[in-house]
Amino acid sequence: MVSKYILLFKMTRPVNILIAILTLLTGYCLMGYYPPILQLLIECISFSAAIAFGNIHNDVIDVKIDAINQPDRPLQSGLISLPMANSFAGICFGIPVILSIAPLNSTLHATFFALLLLILFAYNRWLKNAFLLKNITVAFLCTTPLILNILNNKEQAILIYPLILFAFFFMFSRELIKDIEDEPGDFQQGMLTFPILVGVKKASFFAILNLIFSLHTLILPVAAGIYTPWFLIFSAIPVTLLTIQAILKIKKKLFKASQKFIKLAILAGIVGLILSQRVLIFY
Repeated sequence: MVSKYILLFKMTRPVNILIAILTLLTGYCLMGYYPPILQLLIECISFSAAIAFGNIHNDVIDVKIDAINQPDRPLQSGLISLPMANSFAGICFGIPVILSIAPLNSTLHATFFALLLLILFAYNRWLKNAFLLKNITVAFLCTTPLILNILNNKEQAILIYPLILFAFFFMFSRELIKDIEDEPGDFQQGMLTFPILVGVKKASFFAILNLIFSLHTLILPVAAGIYTPWFLIFSAIPVTLLTIQAILKIKKKLFKASQKFIKLAILAGIVGLILSQRVLIFY
């Protein structure tokens, strides 16, 4: 029984949850705004539950496609049943809104997380079959912790905008690569993704170009005087090196490995921002 709980935990994509929480905390750190501990704790739990719902619900919806693309996943291998996955997804769905209404009694938080859950549900049900819109939606979802930062403290929003661009473009690239990896199963299910429309070779080339273009989000904040040059040392250098590794993996058709390097690049960017926060200046 314990092993099933571990598998359910893995289905939540804990690395994605960690990135979201770190992104949320980084945003507050950059703005110098520290919400009450109860609010911060509830926001972290709510994001964790919302992401867990989105990922588990996605696995349930994609059970047939993943039988081709990801046959070793818990649902496809039969280690986790559909009723168990649906039950856990339902629990995760209810946590964010309940916490926002009960302990916080915050209309802003309740509305924010209700909309977040609605977008996650809509993506899994309908948007994931929409050409490129699916990639844009996922990239946008990855910026939602930063959007919550801005909603809680609009005065320092300018510090968060570069981070939103960084998260959006890098996650958009990752989603393109994920579509390339999933192309066989998506094709059999009649889905219209970018790699199916233009071919894997052209899609891979476009993903590489997009990764290179994404690096502009590391230079613009410094050029605009929002961040100091220290940001380039702490964030831009490691992110660029990891991006190069991701590109090399794409060329070798190691798409899953490439996605891991992009995740590491995002984490490196976030950690770099935390390290450079003491010398980060807003003009």
